[in-house]
Amino acid sequence: MEWFNILLASGLISALTSYFVSIRLKNQDFKNAYYKEIIKKRLNAYTFIENQISAMKGVILGDDNRPYHFIFGQGELKFLEYHKDLLIAISLSLWIDDKTVEKLQDINDIFFTLINKVHNKSNDEIEEIGKEYYQKISDLRFELEQTAKTGLYQLHDMKKAFKGKRKNTKRKIKEK
Repeated sequence: MEWFNILLASGLISALTSYFVSIRLKNQDFKNAYYKEIIKKRLNAYTFIENQISAMKGVILGDDNRPYHFIFGQGELKFLEYHKDLLIAISLSLWIDDKTVEKLQDINDIFFTLINKVHNKSNDEIEEIGKEYYQKISDLRFELEQTAKTGLYQLHDMKKAFKGKRKNTKRKIKEK
């Protein structure tokens, strides 16, 4: 009888241990699947940023040997299309690190000014505006690229991803 009680107790302990380990593993599997989905969303957001960086890397040398970005060489409609894509990247800011979002907003501030400047202008006038803003856009593109790289290298860090975003502050758009 004593052996029976020992066998019954050890079987019960074994079953309970197995049950709790199984629940723990299921929870871990759920968490891992959740993290995979978060990383997919973050990668998607960074893909939009990568497209923005690529668009700003294209440079054309004007007849006067002054450079301007390719986005200024396609006319007003293509310029507006680029800005629309920039806004899509910004709209995914929930999945992007704060420093990268700040750089996107800085670029958006310049483009807010530029949209008004290129409105109803000829292609030649738009190219001249591009030449005027070439260095400023190049510098911001470089900064965006650096912050995006850092964000991508830390993509797997879920603690940073879930860390509270910056506080809600009133944003002022400045003429650049």
